[in-house]
Amino acid sequence: MREDLEPAPREVIDLTRERDVAYWCRIFDVSIDQLREAVQHAGHDPAQVQRHLSAGRTPPPPRP
Repeated sequence: MREDLEPAPREVIDLTRERDVAYWCRIFDVSIDQLREAVQHAGHDPAQVQRHLSAGRTPPPPRP
């Protein structure tokens, strides 16, 4: 099987694989640039990236 078709481990965000980038952009609901910036600041650990992304977002207003 070709390497680019094999699933990557989900414990790491691999920015060199298009499929991984697309996956994590969907999971975090961010653009590629936002994902790259978050990985640059927080590292390749998904939990750390999620914390970094959450810190920069305004929470939605409470529902009535």
